[in-house]
Amino acid sequence: MAEKKKSTTKLRPVEGQVHEFPVLGEMTGLLQRVRANKSKRTESSLLKTGPFRITVVALDTGGQLQDHAVDGPFTVQCLLGRVALSIGGREHRLTTGDVLVAEAAMPHDISAEEASVLLVTVAAAGP
Repeated sequence: MAEKKKSTTKLRPVEGQVHEFPVLGEMTGLLQRVRANKSKRTESSLLKTGPFRITVVALDTGGQLQDHAVDGPFTVQCLLGRVALSIGGREHRLTTGDVLVAEAAMPHDISAEEASVLLVTVAAAGP
């Protein structure tokens, strides 16, 4: 039986022209939860408004986000840890502080070489 993916969606109120998020707090909570999660991954959506989606993803050692694509250009910033990201026929290794930027609809997968936290931003395609 497939395990249901647990996702926490805590959308912050979107008011005004500037948004600020306590990412360190999200990281800490996600790392605590991911260690008890059989799928070795968990996430928290920080923002879903207009064309932007911002998500913090935690992967325990060996955790994966299997082959998928998103509907807009995206970035993956490694906030903590080390991951292997396969995209466009190449493998990229991201460590703390690295960022990858990719075009829309590029299939990719991510595997954590150690407990890791990623900040993923997607600029969704228009209607």
